[in-house]
Amino acid sequence: MISLGHSFGWFLRLVAVIAFVYLLGPLFVIVAASLSDTGYLVFPPQGLSLRWYQAALADARYLNGFFVSVRLAVTVAAASLVIGTAAAVALTRFHFPGRAFVEAFFLSPLVLPGLVLAVALTLFFASTPLVPPGMTRLVVSHLIVGVPLVLRVMLPVLKRVDRSVEEAARNLGASPLKAFFLVTLPALKPGLFAAAALAFIFSFDEVEMALFVGSAREAPLTVVLYGAAQMAFDPTVAAVSALLILIALILMVAQQLYAQR
Repeated sequence: MISLGHSFGWFLRLVAVIAFVYLLGPLFVIVAASLSDTGYLVFPPQGLSLRWYQAALADARYLNGFFVSVRLAVTVAAASLVIGTAAAVALTRFHFPGRAFVEAFFLSPLVLPGLVLAVALTLFFASTPLVPPGMTRLVVSHLIVGVPLVLRVMLPVLKRVDRSVEEAARNLGASPLKAFFLVTLPALKPGLFAAAALAFIFSFDEVEMALFVGSAREAPLTVVLYGAAQMAFDPTVAAVSALLILIALILMVAQQLYAQR
């Protein structure tokens, strides 16, 4: 006789398999369609060919868009990490009136739809000359979400750090700044890595603000893919998407290996 617990375990396994198929199925279709030998997207693929990958790597639009996206994402991740970590330290180490309101204010952009932020930023930039157009506006726009993402990760990490170790370093003669960099910051390394990765992924994949605020001369890869899909959705778009999936997979495996080590 099969026990109730054993049956429930098989049910949970089935639900997990269905969830994985639901999440990974579209990615598998994109990768398979990029290998098709036809001049249009089809699944299952008719014939196998790498010519669409060669066409994607030879297209200057995709290459320029990729380098713009990487430069943008690295800048946003670095700036978000510095600002968000500093804000997290201030919110966890100092007690001041209205601290809960300040924390909620910093995290509020995470609850707003990207399209709403994009429209609001477009109107703001149109009415003020303080932020020059181009990459600068994109960086400022992405920081509005990147900083709260870092803050959301670093707040619980900082709350779990044992402050007695930092106090011991200060008792031994270290200044508050030196104690933070020598004692607290190394303990924050896993959280810093996760926060930076989250901000990088957001900036690299973001579409709405890049469409509204970005410039045509420095268009990120997401905007280039969006325009290519609007004009002619050929297998080259699928090949670029498959390459991005491969890059994400490599980074995820590298992160797991680093975490295990």
